[in-house]
Amino acid sequence: MKLKGEAVQQFTPLNNNDVVVVIEEYKKIPDSIPSKTIGEFHLKDGGLTVDCSYEHVLSLAKNEARKLGGNAIKITAHKLPNALSICHQITFKILKIDDIFPFQNMLIWSTKHTLDWKYFKGAPKLERPSFLCATINVDYKDYKIGGKGRVEVLPVIVLSCSYIQPNYQNKHQLEYNQLKFDLLELYARKMRDAFNEAKVDSQIKWQKFAEGIYNEIFNDFETEIYYLETETNFGLEYTETLRWKYRLKEELAETSSLSTDTI
Repeated sequence: MKLKGEAVQQFTPLNNNDVVVVIEEYKKIPDSIPSKTIGEFHLKDGGLTVDCSYEHVLSLAKNEARKLGGNAIKITAHKLPNALSICHQITFKILKIDDIFPFQNMLIWSTKHTLDWKYFKGAPKLERPSFLCATINVDYKDYKIGGKGRVEVLPVIVLSCSYIQPNYQNKHQLEYNQLKFDLLELYARKMRDAFNEAKVDSQIKWQKFAEGIYNEIFNDFETEIYYLETETNFGLEYTETLRWKYRLKEELAETSSLSTDTI
């Protein structure tokens, strides 16, 4: 993809695990939320593009926003794939917004991002007291013809499908969900380690090995979540929750060099 545009101002760059929200074409920013425009940019098909899905294009836009200190991208035009190009192409503004929470639907794990009930935006369901909608996003970055790239692994929770039943909104249930978030981070570290061990630094290796590595480790994560949920009775057995918490604390300490905070 080819990026065009120029920043008229910029701020302190963000970390890779700081959230950048996407505000789609049809959404407006209320006048009550102050914002500063950093610049307007275009992401277009540069020819010989390997990955130009909408998700990848948004990822490139977010990375540019982080470099310039922006915490939001406002899509102003979105050109869908057609007969002339298989790529999603966007025009967008990079913004610095005082309050991104109304637009936020994702939280990346960090020691700075401890859970709060405000992040559970989904409607409660009867199946369990609470649910943390968690996944590991994996993307291949910095690809150039004949060159090397890197694999980005981000443990995230999706706010719109995370929920809490009102009667269970207490500190023990929040601690249980933080434990789940920390467990997701542990498996993200295992995934980073596996990609490093496989030396996935080219598009060919990415295509050959990525799906297998991801599926194997995410399957292990889901199995561990199953045992966590059954042994703690979805966080209602606090003694068991504490046992898991102390075990996980040790494992996170042992793998600190692979932390999302250091990427």
